[in-house]
Amino acid sequence: MNKLTKIIALIIVLLLLVINYRTPFYSYNGGSWSVGFGSSSKNLNELNVLENAKIYSHQKLEKENPDTRFLADPFFIKEKDTFYLFFEHQKKTDNAEIALLISSDGINYTYKGTVLDEPFHLSYPNVFKHKNEFYMLPETKSAKNILLYKALNFPYNWQIVDTLVKNVRLKDPSIYLSDSLNFFVASDDSLNLFMYQSNSLFEDWKLHKEPIVALGTEARPGGRIIENDEGKIVVPIQNSTHGYGYGVSLYELDFDKNNKYSFKTMKPFFLKRNDTIDEFSFGMHHIDLQKIENNWYYVFDGNKKINNKKKLNIRGPLKWNFLDFKNWLLN
Repeated sequence: MNKLTKIIALIIVLLLLVINYRTPFYSYNGGSWSVGFGSSSKNLNELNVLENAKIYSHQKLEKENPDTRFLADPFFIKEKDTFYLFFEHQKKTDNAEIALLISSDGINYTYKGTVLDEPFHLSYPNVFKHKNEFYMLPETKSAKNILLYKALNFPYNWQIVDTLVKNVRLKDPSIYLSDSLNFFVASDDSLNLFMYQSNSLFEDWKLHKEPIVALGTEARPGGRIIENDEGKIVVPIQNSTHGYGYGVSLYELDFDKNNKYSFKTMKPFFLKRNDTIDEFSFGMHHIDLQKIENNWYYVFDGNKKINNKKKLNIRGPLKWNFLDFKNWLLN
């Protein structure tokens, strides 16, 4: 073996070690997703949502509905004295649908069944109140459109009222609406995060002039877009650098007067796999944070590790790290 061959071999070995450190070639097997929730008076930068968190597990829901495989992607609305928690309900025998838990204290939740079912897969029930009406922007990738629903009798009777974007297959649309800025972000199967903008909720939604916000292992929305304690726009993003569904990072999104934006990490791994909580021992990939009476209230999900056995995945880490490197070059 000549000197050049040895150098090339060493570079390849070092590169594989770096890739394995970022996104391991061996990973655990994930099981069923469960939902957690809690509240805190701490600043968002100091918040630990797993501290004193309560859990509504897939086992508990299975007792209410034996057809349950898991519950995930929780979003909530507090209206008057009631918490309404919407979630993806994956069944054993059918497509996922949107179901509901309600609570009068934000602690004890009661299952209320299905509120939205379609012939196609539904998830990510992003519910929000806009001009005194209740809307939902779920993931409807299988319908090849981004569909907006409205509750005719909240929290029930959801009907399609608009198609924000036609002929696209995008995941987890996350929307932000204000008097001066309206946008949503969503990702495709190639790990590109796209941004669309509009003058209002019901006007034409068009791609931003710089349409791709990010690509790679941190390019899929992971919950409601919010404003933090300092008024900055915060976007939860799934962090899959250690594998799909491992954690969530918080990103800060800033726009200048020319509508250019910057997208940078504010809090990496705000959520991540936790070995001390069985339901979240495989990973976590979603959170909905909202300010309720000066306290943060939050709902999130996590996945249970099936066992301590690991599986080999070579193609995934190679692809994800290539895209992350490409994203680094572009930014």
